[in-house]
Amino acid sequence: MTTHISPEEQAIIITASRKLHQIFTLQATDQHGPLKVTYSIAGPDIGEDVPTILFCAGMFGTRWMAAWYDSFAEKEKVRMIFIDRPSFGGSTPVPISQRIPVFLETVPALLQHLSIPHIHIACHSAGTIYALNLLWYHPELLSPTNPTVNFFSPWVHQSISSVSFLSAASKLPNSLLNYWDGIVGFMVGPTFASSAGAISSISGIFKFGSKDDEKKAEEEKKCLEIYGYSIEVKKKLDKLVFKYAFAENSKGGNDEARLCLKSVDGSGWDACEDYEELVRRLKEVWEKKAQEGGKKLKVKIVFGEEDIMIGAKGKKYWEDCWTQENCGEGMEVDCKELEGGDHENVLDATKGILGEMCAAVKAERL
Repeated sequence: MTTHISPEEQAIIITASRKLHQIFTLQATDQHGPLKVTYSIAGPDIGEDVPTILFCAGMFGTRWMAAWYDSFAEKEKVRMIFIDRPSFGGSTPVPISQRIPVFLETVPALLQHLSIPHIHIACHSAGTIYALNLLWYHPELLSPTNPTVNFFSPWVHQSISSVSFLSAASKLPNSLLNYWDGIVGFMVGPTFASSAGAISSISGIFKFGSKDDEKKAEEEKKCLEIYGYSIEVKKKLDKLVFKYAFAENSKGGNDEARLCLKSVDGSGWDACEDYEELVRRLKEVWEKKAQEGGKKLKVKIVFGEEDIMIGAKGKKYWEDCWTQENCGEGMEVDCKELEGGDHENVLDATKGILGEMCAAVKAERL
């Protein structure tokens, strides 16, 4: 007799996967005591010989994102790792000034623990700050035969983008940001906010609106093909991811907001304080690598057609920073705009962009 599993039960099974609930201890240093770090794996488990993408997620993008991408990554034969930054999930809180340094300590230590020698880097929104620092301080972690970095809806500071509501947010009393995670949890409701887009109450990554039957059937087919489950399961999964993520510690979102806005002392961006200057320095590093026979760094940039978090001005600034001329002979830049995309849904795998990323990281093995 065939047992029917409801969409809700399927969603529960997905979120219960052992791969979503991993923990690692970062050893004590002179700067901090031992720190717990929770993380997740989407796709092939540790031990399988596949490319690994370290995904630096946005403001509220935690290890729970692996729930969405596990089946997709399995199909693509690409591993994705999501790390809970301090004060998310079970990761130990640290002062805001230590968020970036602790992340830079965590990544190589975790990779060594997992026996993963090299990675590809991808990031979304607020995760840009962490990815750029990783790219600068730990280029040795990138695949030597196919180094790649993918920027999805990269973050641009409001002093450059001139996005008015972010400028206003940066002037809020610091004490109000102590409750930011609670506000987001209430405001966004059952639709999980993966990035800094929560500031504007963006309604989420995956949107299935009211459409005609033919359009709905096509979306259902795409969801099944790409994610491995139906739209109804996806909706149940969204609710569970939101519920579980905010049932855990989400206070990290408060300092993530401060960091994105640079609104308090200690919220500088370290190596990427000035994007233009960082690109100039990366040009020198990667041109030297290329001259010595190394592979060029492949830089992929994806914007949504409409991105209210950085606006047209922020987009142009980022594009101007990463022109091929500015990147020199050691980096190859590919920048594209996703038609109909926004700050969040560039991460919807049914739109094909994540599939392109996976194909690019597997290119070395063809």
